[in-house]
Amino acid sequence: MGALKKIGVTALTVAIMISLIFLSLASIKKNANILSMKEISKSSNISSDLSYHERSAVSKSRLSAVRIISMSPDGSALSSMSGTYFSFLGRYYVLTVMHGIAGPCDVTKIMVGEYYYNCLQYVTSDRFYDYMVMEVEKIEERAPANLFGDIYPVFHSRSSPAILENVYYTGYPNMMGPFTIRGHLMGYDASDERNFYILSYAWMGASGSGVFNDNGNLIGYVLALDVGRTEYGVQILENVVMVGATSNIDWEPLFKDVY
Repeated sequence: MGALKKIGVTALTVAIMISLIFLSLASIKKNANILSMKEISKSSNISSDLSYHERSAVSKSRLSAVRIISMSPDGSALSSMSGTYFSFLGRYYVLTVMHGIAGPCDVTKIMVGEYYYNCLQYVTSDRFYDYMVMEVEKIEERAPANLFGDIYPVFHSRSSPAILENVYYTGYPNMMGPFTIRGHLMGYDASDERNFYILSYAWMGASGSGVFNDNGNLIGYVLALDVGRTEYGVQILENVVMVGATSNIDWEPLFKDVY
């Protein structure tokens, strides 16, 4: 009877151990699935088919991309657009489009994943060139571009980007994303070079996305889709994207704001 009892205790112990092993394996599998989903969304999960420079440019694009939600004071208007997070002398900013700003800074938020960050102040803007630079809270989930080294041509020559140069932008078209999209430069405005055009793709919500070249320089920001007129009326050209050049931006207020 004692031997049978000992066998029963041993069997129970083995059964408990097996159950614990299965539970541990299940937990490991679950955590592995969670990690794999995190890896999929990570900015470092970039195709190995790209060159080193391309991967670096795409990484900068993804790590600095944010979504901006702007609301009118009375709540009657709400807009969603994209932007680029950058830093200057220990302070943090977002570049986006003016046409998406629906209200004052205190009702404009920067969204990254499930978190919202505050707009601290509007620093510089222009309706003609259609840009807005706002100071924001530090965003832990993003790595800012640098005004000194990454934004072209703030501290470079004013030479224009080259025709057929590869470009990349990350944004939130149709309130989805962040999506990274590749294209190449097609040409410039007929009258001047304040805007340029890329063969790519964009949709509502992508406005304000920072456009990077192969060197990882921010050379512009998405403005709009081109519109063509045919015998059937006006049609949107979803693959012809108008981009505002960063050379159009008046950066001086940032220096005045710091000093």
